[in-house]
Amino acid sequence: MMEEKYGIPWFKVNFIGAESTAKSLRKMAEYFGDAEMIAKVEEVIAREMLKVKAVAEAVKPKVEGKLAMMFVGGSRAHHYQDLFRELGVKTVSAGYEFAHRDDYEGREVIPSIKIDADTRNIEDLIVTKDDTRFRDDLVEKKAKLEEGGYEFKDYKGMMPPPPPPPPPDMQKNALVIDDVNHWETEKLIEFYKPDIFCAGIKEKYVVQKYGVPLKQLHSYDYGGPYAAFGGAINFYNEMERMLATNVWKLVDAPWKHEPEIVGCVTVDA
Repeated sequence: MMEEKYGIPWFKVNFIGAESTAKSLRKMAEYFGDAEMIAKVEEVIAREMLKVKAVAEAVKPKVEGKLAMMFVGGSRAHHYQDLFRELGVKTVSAGYEFAHRDDYEGREVIPSIKIDADTRNIEDLIVTKDDTRFRDDLVEKKAKLEEGGYEFKDYKGMMPPPPPPPPPDMQKNALVIDDVNHWETEKLIEFYKPDIFCAGIKEKYVVQKYGVPLKQLHSYDYGGPYAAFGGAINFYNEMERMLATNVWKLVDAPWKHEPEIVGCVTVDA
């Protein structure tokens, strides 16, 4: 809408994960093409990555090879895989609660998305060019950058369809599932036997009673923040506390031994 009305281009950035943060900062600096800004970005990345890698190297041997499952809103089920991958933790299953096709398959599917029956209940937004404030200079700048390979409006998604190869985020045979329900959640835990489950507050206690730690990603509640370089360090340390312990294997769910509902049948004489 901003681009159509004012000529202001956009590109997607991600600050979850140290490597993704560095990539986003570099892309922003490249867009402005300011030599001083580019040098400053590299200085910040070099300084912060020393701290990040020191913690990652200490934590990774304790958690590498563990299995994670994620079901959260927004793009979190996609981008938090960057943090897990930096620790050598494998994501075996992930999905969103309120996703659209482009969240999973990337922005390239948008032209092929068909209008569904519900759309007629929502007013179409019509955006027109603002002739007095439209930035022709930004349109020209965007075109020049694209000629050099710079990508705007780009989002690969969690599982882009062929011909592009699957991204490293979702490895082969990993399960992508949309809007998982409670019964499916339990069955997937029994099947995958994950070492950690990332979701929201409503899944928290059932998952933990299965002997699986749950990291609440809908809000920071008892941890975080997890964005940018400092956030990556916070996340690494929390994963060490949650994964490098056997305490969760000692959890014994109450329903294994006692029925949740007790009743009796009486017959009137």
